[in-house]
Amino acid sequence: MSVLIVSVLAALSLLALAGAAVLFLAADRGFELRLSALARGEADPRAEAALKLEQTFRRIAERVSQGAFTEAERGTLRLSLLQAGFTSERRVEYFFAARVACALLGGVAGVLAALAMKPESALQALFTVLAGATLGLYLPPLWLKRRIKARVEQVRLAMPDAMDLMVVCVEAGATLNAAMQKVEQEMRGLHKVLADQFRTTLLEMQAGAGRADALRRLAERAPAEELRAMVGLLIQSESLGASIGRTLRVFAEEMRSARFLRAEQKAAELPVKIAFPLVLFIFPCLMGVIFTPVVIRFIRVLMTVQIGGG
Repeated sequence: MSVLIVSVLAALSLLALAGAAVLFLAADRGFELRLSALARGEADPRAEAALKLEQTFRRIAERVSQGAFTEAERGTLRLSLLQAGFTSERRVEYFFAARVACALLGGVAGVLAALAMKPESALQALFTVLAGATLGLYLPPLWLKRRIKARVEQVRLAMPDAMDLMVVCVEAGATLNAAMQKVEQEMRGLHKVLADQFRTTLLEMQAGAGRADALRRLAERAPAEELRAMVGLLIQSESLGASIGRTLRVFAEEMRSARFLRAEQKAAELPVKIAFPLVLFIFPCLMGVIFTPVVIRFIRVLMTVQIGGG
């Protein structure tokens, strides 16, 4: 009977986790489907099904996350989710629902582990269940931090190429908006994260936002130091009336120099990093290969001496 109850709980937890993941990861996709259906002027069954599913899980997520965050915590989490690439309006509620689903799944996994290990006391079983639930609760924030870090690294790698292309466009006579649009078009296949951020900034400026405000929001969405420095230089150059092309050229040269210095730093760190696998894995094998024939010959000589002496 207990196995049946645990199986039912596991199935419900998996269903909740799947629903939260679909809602959290596919909310923007459902919006795009509905928008494309409206643009075509025809009904799309996939868009309607996505809308119904999103509305159902939205009500559940709002009910679950009600009163779980203060306004400051909600703002911080909203910004972190935006930096991770999630732009849905209800992304905070969806993320909290995903955390609850992961905690339930971790608790069920703890129950299964307790049944498999057969602990001696109820306290040990309770500790196993709580450990599984706690692990499930804190896995989504760790995944979110790793995703933000990966996106920042992608932006950092794309910045030198983007700056070179912007310099070429601006010095050829294009405006800053046209240069950003050209970068977004040319780099979409190679550096999608930076291209998406430029596209969002261009859409904000087309919607009526000021260039300085749109650029500041760009630096908030992709918190890479290189991008923040570029935004600061562009805003300062525009406010002072300086040449944007010359500013971008100087910044592009600094970006290339910084990339070369990072490559040299990683190359200098290589001997230190390779020392640990060298000592732990390669050196013992090498010593075994070198000294094994010597040991075998030494043993043979000793055996010969003992036999001759006997």
